[in-house]
Amino acid sequence: MASVGRGSKNKGANAEREVAALLQPIIDRVYNDAGLVPPKMERNLEQTRGGGYDLIGIDWLALEVKRQEQLSINSWWGQTLRQARSNQMPVLIYRQNRKKWRVMMFGGLKVQNGKWLKVTVDITIEEFQKFFYHKMHQNLQDQ
Repeated sequence: MASVGRGSKNKGANAEREVAALLQPIIDRVYNDAGLVPPKMERNLEQTRGGGYDLIGIDWLALEVKRQEQLSINSWWGQTLRQARSNQMPVLIYRQNRKKWRVMMFGGLKVQNGKWLKVTVDITIEEFQKFFYHKMHQNLQDQ
């Protein structure tokens, strides 16, 4: 029994490293282009004891990573929302075996009078990487 739990834990840790490896080049590029030292996205090793999201390094982002064959997206999304602080963007990145990463996050739709309607969206990892690149640029400019 212990090996099943350990295997699941290793699978989760590997998934977190895989996602960090997908996003770190974007962080590096944006920060290097701005002449700044890029932060390192890394696994949150305190999450087991103190709770919290899976990857740290970008303050505005609360990133939860799930790699499981049995999808439980609503439960994972609820966990992602609970763990994000009010000033953070909750993002769930998940996948099943032999499938591509998917991303659940809030999106927006501009409605009347310039107001925004916040909606939950499920997008590809490639779409998220494009968004992440532009959001990183925007956040650096706003600082």
